[in-house]
Amino acid sequence: MKGSFRINPPDAYWKKDVVLFFSKRIALIIKFVYPLALIVPIAVSDIPPQYAAAVIGIVAIMAGTFGAGESLTIDLNDGILARLALTPLSPRRIVFEVLAVNAVLDFLQLLPALLIVYVLQAAPVVWVLAATFGVFATLVAANAIGIFIANFTTSPADVLLFATAILFPLIYVSGFFRNQNPTGLLETLRGFVPFAYMNDALKSVFGLATKTAPLEVFLYPTLICGVLVAAVLFTAPRLLTVRA
Repeated sequence: MKGSFRINPPDAYWKKDVVLFFSKRIALIIKFVYPLALIVPIAVSDIPPQYAAAVIGIVAIMAGTFGAGESLTIDLNDGILARLALTPLSPRRIVFEVLAVNAVLDFLQLLPALLIVYVLQAAPVVWVLAATFGVFATLVAANAIGIFIANFTTSPADVLLFATAILFPLIYVSGFFRNQNPTGLLETLRGFVPFAYMNDALKSVFGLATKTAPLEVFLYPTLICGVLVAAVLFTAPRLLTVRA
């Protein structure tokens, strides 16, 4: 078909997302262009570093959360997940594959914009690596949240409502905007949010010093995302059941 790639029909549920991602050329171009359109102007502007980092972080969070949550909700309504439950595959394996594949696809979508940011900012390699890992960890966490939300939603509109309720306090605690240097309880809570480490790494890319070391950006989000993924996998059997 003109304007699309020829890809064989998927023989596994996770491959459906890959096929949908790459199958239509125009849609694929748009998927790569919109992060560029949002992020690159920020990178070349004189906006303060903390706000430049916040914009990139929010783009990553929204891409991961809404993508996974809406896709699973649609498949739930179409009866696809209920049919998957009848297969001998483990529900946890199915959900893990969906989470991993969507995080990688989201990362590929953001990578060109990130590379342009790194070139324009001439950031140290250690912070480039830390920021890249921090963004990927954020995408894993965001997809985990999106999959968790799909357990309780019946329409894409519900995904938006639930995501807003969950993400807004997490973004605030992470220090994206007014809460730049939390103390006391907020500082403790910030340490448990993987978005915060990505935010600090991106600030460093834009030349703003933070208290976070590059090693922390690799270590703590890995532990936190491991817990999040395990928690989401625990809900997998419910996700694949028929809703009343």
